[in-house]
Amino acid sequence: MDPALLRERELFKKRALTTPTVEKRKSDSKQDVIREEKKKSKPPSAPRMDINSYKTASGSSQYRFGVLAKIVKHMKTRHQDGETYALTLDEILDETNQLDVGSKVKQWLQTEALLNNPKIETTADNKFIFKSLYKLKDKKSLSKLLKNQDLKGLGGILLDDVQESLPHCDKVLKSLQNQNEIIFITRPVDKKKFCFIMILLQPIW
Repeated sequence: MDPALLRERELFKKRALTTPTVEKRKSDSKQDVIREEKKKSKPPSAPRMDINSYKTASGSSQYRFGVLAKIVKHMKTRHQDGETYALTLDEILDETNQLDVGSKVKQWLQTEALLNNPKIETTADNKFIFKSLYKLKDKKSLSKLLKNQDLKGLGGILLDDVQESLPHCDKVLKSLQNQNEIIFITRPVDKKKFCFIMILLQPIW
C-alpha cells in the first residue's frame, strides 16, 4: 500500500480515538432527566400508622362500625346457642376479644351505637341482649306462633327469621317436622323458604 495512504489511515485512527463521543453523553443525560422526572412525579409516601394509632383515631368510622358489627354478630350467635342472658359492654368486649378499644369508641358503643341498633336490646340494668324478630324459646313457642299466624290468615314465617330467633333452631325444626307438625314451602320468585303449621282437618260426623 502507498506509504502516504498508510500515514493518512493512521492519522485518521488517532483522530477518531481522540475525538470525544457525544452520543453516550446525550444518552446518559436523557436518562438522568427521565429519572429526575420520575422522582418529581412520584407521589410522596403516606406516613405509616400503627394499629394503636388507627384504633384511637377519632375519625376512623370504619373501625368503629367494624367493632359494632363484630358485637352484633357475636350477640346473635350467643342467642342461637341458647345463651339468652344479658351482658355488660365490658363483658361483650371481653367475649369478642376487643378490650383494647379506645375510650371514645367505648363511649360511642355505650351511649349511641348499641342503643340505636335494631338487633340489640337494652335491659333495665344497662346490659345488652340480642333482639330477635320473634320471641321464641322452644318448640312450644314456635308452634304457638305458627298457629297464630295461620288463624290470622298471615300464612307462614320466613325460615331465616325462625333460625335467627329460635335457639337450637335446627334441632327444634327437625323434631316438629318428624312429628308432621310443620311444613316448609319454597317461594318460586326468590327461592326463600317459609315455615307453616300443619293444620289437620278433623272429620265431621
